[in-house]
Amino acid sequence: MSAMESRRITRRTFLRLSLAGTGTLALAACVPAAPPAAAPAGEAAAQPASEAAAQPAAAKTEVHCWLRGYTPTEWTSRSAEHPQVVNAARILAQRFEEANPTIQIVFEEGPGGEDYFAWLTAAATAGTAPDLVGSTHNFAVQNGWAMPLDDFLDLPNPYAPQYGAWRDIFYPTFMTSLIQPDGHVYTAPLDNIWPNVEVGLAYNKETLERLGAKPPATWRDQMDLAKALKESGDGFAPWQAEAASGNLWPLALQILPSMMQSILPEMDLNKDKFIGIEEALPAYKSGLIGPNTPIYRRAFAEMHELASYWIDGFNTTDIDLLWREGRIGLRYSGSWEWSQMANDPNITFERGFLPPPLPNSNDIPATPSQPGAFDPPKTTAGDGSVPGELLTAIQGSEWVIMAASVEKRNNRDEAINWWQFLTTPENNAFLVNENQARISSAVDAPLGSIWQEIAQFKLPLYDYAVAWWGQGWYWDNDNFNKWRPIFVEWMTGQIDEATFFKRQEEEFAAGAARYEAVLKEQTKTK
Repeated sequence: MSAMESRRITRRTFLRLSLAGTGTLALAACVPAAPPAAAPAGEAAAQPASEAAAQPAAAKTEVHCWLRGYTPTEWTSRSAEHPQVVNAARILAQRFEEANPTIQIVFEEGPGGEDYFAWLTAAATAGTAPDLVGSTHNFAVQNGWAMPLDDFLDLPNPYAPQYGAWRDIFYPTFMTSLIQPDGHVYTAPLDNIWPNVEVGLAYNKETLERLGAKPPATWRDQMDLAKALKESGDGFAPWQAEAASGNLWPLALQILPSMMQSILPEMDLNKDKFIGIEEALPAYKSGLIGPNTPIYRRAFAEMHELASYWIDGFNTTDIDLLWREGRIGLRYSGSWEWSQMANDPNITFERGFLPPPLPNSNDIPATPSQPGAFDPPKTTAGDGSVPGELLTAIQGSEWVIMAASVEKRNNRDEAINWWQFLTTPENNAFLVNENQARISSAVDAPLGSIWQEIAQFKLPLYDYAVAWWGQGWYWDNDNFNKWRPIFVEWMTGQIDEATFFKRQEEEFAAGAARYEAVLKEQTKTK
């Protein structure tokens, strides 16, 4: 968890901080007013604002939310100590409450890291979880805590009725990828991960210039640059957040999406050309995917070579410190960290960011005995627009309403109202572009400056898209946290290759079995 995340508002009641400076007040004035929300057919609509105004203050209904990276910070301006600030959610809440006087938005703070899962589990069991939650890795849906949103998504968003249905505000491919195995959609997304850039690449422009190197455009370019950095004594580093626990994002986000193209038509059981976890299970059981298949073994070999160029002691070194000191030339980082890295006044060198390149047939050529990578039929335009056809729900339903919470507080319609307000193109861009951790989920929302630059890169456009959890890397949270450290053990010489693949297969099988049991239980309760 970052320093910024650890010091967001921690009180359960909304901390009403004064707006800092005329610039913030000007931003607040740009936020549109809020009409009342609509309810699904046959249900009572939200109370009109005109009637609500007559209610006493004590009659306000609270909507509790944990907006994760969008929770307002205690500080209201950027500084060396706080290169990121979150004001947008505070401003939006104030504008929303002005238009809906009977509703009060209460921001809550959830813990980061592995503590989050225990926190949400306990709160869900007690019915005290926030009403609107920024879930992680589909966690709330898989545990049966989230409320299906289909009926609401089929109706217009009253704040943006010109789109027809609420779901039409968002990218169609993205919404398709959000359909769960039970056929329901549980989320109206607040943000999107740029294709192939859930974890991207950041680089020190001065270091690359000194080496006479350019930012890598292909997988082989990246491998060659990593090797050159290692030989020159400069740094190439995995993602700091998972350096010790197993940073396998190059495997899942770069290598396998290209190498799996030959088997994806067979995996695509519902013929939507998107491969998710429900299609990974039968593929694993039939032997198409898994650690011991030829494709995965070749992919792991590429991953092993790339990791061999990481800085010495990668799993125990403070990579962020080395980066700030200018001793890391190329590194993986979560794309949501880029804005903080770009705005850090303590960094004196010029920084750049780019999508991690996928391999083509020249990068990983096929041989008579080994599979290789595939060339994409086409690429995106790289013209500054969002490649919407590539957007998929990498982590599943990340924003959900906790069913037990809204039932206990009797505030479902109010929670939906607030959620609809946050997802209009204007409000969503205002919220997301403040720190540019991701891009807005609304089709017509503008991009922030970092993403305008990323949008100039051409990305491979394959016939089939596969999410990393469609590759079998996330059967459940326990599985996700067990298989990755095995790679670190292999890289650091604690186990040999044979032991590595044996243990990977054991974890893969155990996770798949648990996931299958969950699916069977869900089928019984339908």
